[in-house]
Amino acid sequence: MKDRIGICAALCAACAAVAIADPDGAELFRQVQAKILDAIRRAPRYTCVQTVERAQYLPLYGALPPNCAAMIAARKQIMSPGVLVWRDRLRLDVAVLEGEETFSWAGAKRFETTRVDELVASGALGNGEFTAFLTSVFAGEADVVSFSGPSLFTFEMPIARSHFTYHSRGGAARTVAYHGSFRVDPEGAELKRLTIVADQFPSDESTCRIEDAMDYHIVKIGNGEFLLPWVATMDILYSNGSESVNETRYSQCREYTGESTIHYGDDAEAPPATMPGSAAPRHFSQPSTPPGLLFHIALTSPIHSDTAAAGDLVDGLVLEDVRDAARDVIARANDVVHGRILRIEQFPGPGARWMLGIRFDTLEHDGAETPVSLKLAEGDVFTFRQAGKLDLDQTFRTDWETR
Repeated sequence: MKDRIGICAALCAACAAVAIADPDGAELFRQVQAKILDAIRRAPRYTCVQTVERAQYLPLYGALPPNCAAMIAARKQIMSPGVLVWRDRLRLDVAVLEGEETFSWAGAKRFETTRVDELVASGALGNGEFTAFLTSVFAGEADVVSFSGPSLFTFEMPIARSHFTYHSRGGAARTVAYHGSFRVDPEGAELKRLTIVADQFPSDESTCRIEDAMDYHIVKIGNGEFLLPWVATMDILYSNGSESVNETRYSQCREYTGESTIHYGDDAEAPPATMPGSAAPRHFSQPSTPPGLLFHIALTSPIHSDTAAAGDLVDGLVLEDVRDAARDVIARANDVVHGRILRIEQFPGPGARWMLGIRFDTLEHDGAETPVSLKLAEGDVFTFRQAGKLDLDQTFRTDWETR
């Protein structure tokens, strides 16, 4: 679960000729290509909610195949993904601004980074479903080699023209060639599914194969209709026999109406790019919050593992007054703290457990808010030694400490 899969691509100014012998196939490709490139050029600034279900499995090979080629061949013979060893769920906002994907936790007041792995600490992640893959395949960089009518095309992307980059934790980004296919609706010349396969990794890498299948549909944004992904499945096969499967679903796509300046990092002076529908909170003056103050907090936002995701907003209730060393009141009983889930992971099987990370960063008093930074008084995450579901409500109470 250590690899990061990323991709970037620039829209080509001109499209190469299509090397498809079948004239009907060549004409259908040109129609699909023209629609996709026109939609990319016309696309407004927009944002969607991205929910990612991630899981890691150990396929049951018997004897571990000795190399990646054997691993890929053996995996094709196994119907089941194997034993589930880990899973989690993420909820993010993704904005497409001037053709580049930009990310934040869901509901954040500002977009934070163009690298999704800077938000999420572990596990495999990918991006590029909105424009990067489409521009690479349809703007003339791919070699379209066959038409398997009436709706299926295949292609090859040589490494010299590839924008598919990946990197393991701590490693440098590397580029690989890939190949794949795309399925279209021949009646409307609309793209329905794009599949990307990379299976020629350097021998010193832990990755054997990445397969990313993206399903597309037409979505109304503002006054126009645009081709957007609605679900994408990324399957990563590793040389140690493990396999990661991510299913990403996109929803609530709408035009982005925030400021043109996007905030990255922790620069407090930078004006935030307001998320659609958000409002600036009122602030109140209070004594500073020195490190080491204990807050006894009850969770007021139920957390149910069937639906909860890292990125979800959560609230808590301060149960007793909090004072600093000078006896100044920092928070009063019944004040509200706002934060979000940063991590909710399940490890099934022997030693079954859940790991939950929460951060509270805002204190609300009489409807006004002030920043506060609270971490667990003991440890970075909660560990629940249990199998099955995880359900938490207001009976879940614990101590938090100011940083």
